[in-house]
Amino acid sequence: MSTLGDPKKMAQLGFEEGIGFIPFAGMGWKAIKEVRKDDSSPVRAASARVLAEDPDPGITKVLADQAGDKSWVVRAATLEALAKRGDPSALGTAELYIMDEKDVVRYTAAATTLRLLAIKEAKITADSKERQTMVRK
Repeated sequence: MSTLGDPKKMAQLGFEEGIGFIPFAGMGWKAIKEVRKDDSSPVRAASARVLAEDPDPGITKVLADQAGDKSWVVRAATLEALAKRGDPSALGTAELYIMDEKDVVRYTAAATTLRLLAIKEAKITADSKERQTMVRK
């Protein structure tokens, strides 16, 4: 009911309804509204993908912190970046998001967890074989 009492909101409502009668104008108006919307989540997701290739070991912590973003797109991209980095220290972060409300994030978290577990197991196996070789010498 507050819309009916606010002249500015009534003018906007009239404009949006009126533009619907002009062919293809409604699509243009919707595009303008989307462009003007302040949503930086695609940029944050892209930054996570780029950071996956960075050799700095501190980036893993940055990505782990970024995994808590409110946008599911950013969470999924960050988990994917953690998987690509292959640092088993991020295993705890990946496991946290297996119960996320978004399917994409849950599946990405599960895949990341499996990949990091496999990497961790491979490192343990390699270390064990190296120790056995050193003991034999």
